[in-house]
Amino acid sequence: TLFIFFTGSVFITSGKFVDTTNIPKFYFVVVSLLVSTTIVAISQKRIKLDAFVSKTVFWSINIVCLVQACYGLLQFVSWLPSNHSKFAVTGSFDNPAGFAAILSIGFPIGLHLLAKAKKIETYLTGLVLLVIAVAIFLSGSRAGVLAILVSTVPFLLIETEVIRKLRQLRYYKLLSVLILGLLVSGAFLLYSQKKDSANGRLLIWKVSSDMMKDKPFRGHGYGAFKAEYMDYQAEYFKNNPNSRYAQLADNVKHPFNEFIKIAIESGITGLAIILSFILLVLWKVLKSENKNKGLAFSGLVSFLVFACFSYPLQYIAVWLLFTFYLLTALPSKEIRIKNTPVSIIARIVVAVIGVFSLFHVYQQIRAEIKWKTIAVKSLRGNTEEMLPEYEKLYSTSLKRNPFFLYNYGAELNVVNQFDKSINVLTECKKRFNDYDLQMLLADNYFQKEETEKAIQIYEYASNMIPCRFLPLFQIFKIYREEGQKGMAVKYANEIIDKEVKIPSGSVSFIKSEAKKYLHKIP
Repeated sequence: TLFIFFTGSVFITSGKFVDTTNIPKFYFVVVSLLVSTTIVAISQKRIKLDAFVSKTVFWSINIVCLVQACYGLLQFVSWLPSNHSKFAVTGSFDNPAGFAAILSIGFPIGLHLLAKAKKIETYLTGLVLLVIAVAIFLSGSRAGVLAILVSTVPFLLIETEVIRKLRQLRYYKLLSVLILGLLVSGAFLLYSQKKDSANGRLLIWKVSSDMMKDKPFRGHGYGAFKAEYMDYQAEYFKNNPNSRYAQLADNVKHPFNEFIKIAIESGITGLAIILSFILLVLWKVLKSENKNKGLAFSGLVSFLVFACFSYPLQYIAVWLLFTFYLLTALPSKEIRIKNTPVSIIARIVVAVIGVFSLFHVYQQIRAEIKWKTIAVKSLRGNTEEMLPEYEKLYSTSLKRNPFFLYNYGAELNVVNQFDKSINVLTECKKRFNDYDLQMLLADNYFQKEETEKAIQIYEYASNMIPCRFLPLFQIFKIYREEGQKGMAVKYANEIIDKEVKIPSGSVSFIKSEAKKYLHKIP
């Protein structure tokens, strides 16, 4: 069962959803868990924990990771398409973060199999580990490389059998040096080639610290990071217009650190509870006599390292791996469900809840699929015909989905329903706010000829991401069309003097328009 869950959580994708990679995986696991729980509640009288930590399960997960690694390698040589325009290697995920998270957090399972392997199996497991390590490196994930390096150390200290087996290989010294050299040099190269990315995260953490200072103990609330972070980034650049981070700013949906996100949303109190639980588990694992303690400890360490530099909890497969490592740390025992009156009532309640939950998930899936259908038709120029369908979905649970709200608000803008678009986008802003939403809001007000409000929002968007030219250009056009020569000249000069982050045709056009205007001014 766990193998089926994990395989689906890694590989399932579907073009029927707006999010073709992560949402299908999520719904597959949720439906599978609900069905399994309902069946167990109705019929199962005992659950063997050993079934989740057998050698068969270890090999199953390891093979899934191997296939995923090969998927990424084929993308690297362009034999398979990537799921992201900017990254060559994504596997079956939306970007390298999900790909590397699964491989690096699953890496200790391969180490465990290597420790228990005999004869030819030793070479096979070693080869699998090498393929996975190479795939992580080629994906460009520094967090992934660091996670397997750090997690391997405690595993080797706990499971010394691996070192002994490596020494039995004919070229073990050469192989060990090769793997270590590849990972260490790879980590250094990844940093040197992505300095802007690393420094960009320093900006995110700096702004995130400002969020934590405002509400240190109770936090801003669940989902607050996506709703409020860009406001704080705008405030930061407003107060620091000459910041060295200005060219590195971009839309941000996650702080690239799960613990910072917890601290922002749940405060120091929530973070302390989470960390205490994790440290307690690690301590219990380390002190136990469990035969799988090296695996459990190393797997949890890999997760913690990756979580410090990325967002692994965005992927349902990572949740399954985390649960798996917790199960391996538990003592082997059998859970019996007795047929007492209380037990029977509890099982009936669980079964009923499971059935109702399945119905709710089914309705949600239908709404998501319907959204994709009408979104595609809208992109083909049928927006006006699709608005009644958007309105129907707006009355469903999708009303709580900020990405649906943004899409709906954008379509309302297309058909000139500016007031309604503003209302929907304002609602979206409570759950998710970024540069694109602000630009869309500004355009609504501009189209309504409320130019002062539009200028105010364009300036706000410019503070969110100072390296973007479009907000300044829009302000410049408003002043130019209204004949406010002084302000138009001011913004034209700003556009001309502005440093270009990434040369493009649109930036060249904007600078050209500003120069033409200044040449016409006596």
